[in-house]
Amino acid sequence: MKKLYALLAFIGLSYLQVHSQFDCSGGRYYQDVFPTYTLTSDVTYGEALNVSGDLQSLELDIYQPEGDTLSQRPLLILAHGGSFVFGSKTGLDVVSLCNKFVKLGYVVASIEYRLGFGGLPNVSSATQAVYRGTSDMKAAIRFFRKNFSEGNAYRINPDYIFTGGVSAGAFTALHAAYIDQESEIPAEVDPIEFGGVEGNSGNPGFPSNTRAVVNLCGAIGDTSWINTGDVPNISMHGTLDATVPYGTDLISVFGIGLLTVDGSASIAQRMNNLGIEHEFISWQGADHVPFVSNANYQDSVYQFVVPFLADFLGCDPTGISAVESSLTLDLFPNPTNGTLFYKSNITLTEISLRDLAGRTLSQQKSPTLSSGSLDLSELPAGIYLFEATTSSGTKLIRKIIAE
Repeated sequence: MKKLYALLAFIGLSYLQVHSQFDCSGGRYYQDVFPTYTLTSDVTYGEALNVSGDLQSLELDIYQPEGDTLSQRPLLILAHGGSFVFGSKTGLDVVSLCNKFVKLGYVVASIEYRLGFGGLPNVSSATQAVYRGTSDMKAAIRFFRKNFSEGNAYRINPDYIFTGGVSAGAFTALHAAYIDQESEIPAEVDPIEFGGVEGNSGNPGFPSNTRAVVNLCGAIGDTSWINTGDVPNISMHGTLDATVPYGTDLISVFGIGLLTVDGSASIAQRMNNLGIEHEFISWQGADHVPFVSNANYQDSVYQFVVPFLADFLGCDPTGISAVESSLTLDLFPNPTNGTLFYKSNITLTEISLRDLAGRTLSQQKSPTLSSGSLDLSELPAGIYLFEATTSSGTKLIRKIIAE
């Protein structure tokens, strides 16, 4: 059955890469083109035994752009955080993301998944908790593909399903994407009891593969589960995260050290080694999920995740703000460890350099500015944002890498 799923996914991807192009007109998928949305709450997508041995109904909320007439839209499935103990599909950490991406033109689903350790957590119970969430994420993906085969009530494109999550929710998305072989099932998980690679949370017979993963401050049990040919991801993580390790380290719940996991930095290194497409954004000096309470970090999420996903749709985003196609802004060399030169074919009234926390590091204003340079030699290595404003108020935003 796994070979059949892989074949179906390959056929679908091959066809779409040649023949499919999403309509990105009007800034769709990288600008807020839909001011309102419809919300369908508490849709049952599966059921499974929870940690107490009771059969739990699994539900999700579906956000759709109001007034959208397209018959097929990309789907983003998100899972909330909460250390596999608490959290909700209506939590601020995921709802803010749902509100953003539905306005871009995506169908967005926020899922609940089974929580709990059945007492004080230990290596076995923690691993099983992650696996239950992983199985639920896969069931949610299958739910939408099943619905597509039955009439496609939510008007999604089944070949463009993206998955992601925040903290524990990112664990579920990462494991769902990269545990795809029986040999990768952790030793603490009984394959029969937990339903093998696909899990037993519902909607059997449909593929659970994803197009790409959005990892916001999550981790994976072992980066060796990521292999050549696996799907891309974008990871964002604070370097001083005291909850989920930035790299490879011991993770704790309620102060109890449980197991060693590989955080976003280790995931990025594995992706680099294998040559898998990915992006990794380090929030220097930031703790866990800083975007939940800090608007600047939330803007940073959108600055990178929006174009990352839009690229899979065949769109050519050049920033979250509206940018006319005739405008050009060249930055070179990039990456750089010294002087950065910029040049535009139109007059710029202001340029600024910001870090990922939104702090302005330098700024220049002039009514006749179109080229110049910035000295970045004193900046710590990392990712920064170069923002240029034209006389009409249009903003062009580019990513800069300082080495």
